[in-house]
Amino acid sequence: MAKTPLEDFLTECVARDPEGDGLSMAELYGLYLSWCALEGSTPVGDKTFRAGLRAANIRPAHRGGRCPGLRMAGPAACDYLVHRELPLVVLNEPAGRPQLMSPPVPDRVASVPGLPAEGVRGSVPAA
Repeated sequence: MAKTPLEDFLTECVARDPEGDGLSMAELYGLYLSWCALEGSTPVGDKTFRAGLRAANIRPAHRGGRCPGLRMAGPAACDYLVHRELPLVVLNEPAGRPQLMSPPVPDRVASVPGLPAEGVRGSVPAA
């Protein structure tokens, strides 16, 4: 039987950690959204997501609490942690719905002295 996208998400992004603090529902859903963005898939809504977690026997220890024994794993965890820390900027509000994105990346970068200008890691934005 084929796995569902939520089962794929749980397999790739959530690991058991009996010693850890666990994950909140907000952290799990944020991690799921990052995974969907990396996979290029459309996320399900919060209620459907929570129902899927219950079906997988993942529940908070108490209402509003953390799901014990879980930790983030994989590339989606890195993406989620980075983007949760970056400030989001409202670009415009088409049809009454704000579009959010991370701060813009500069188009031009200055080369590192002594290294070729193209394809150099460690370049810094041009002044």
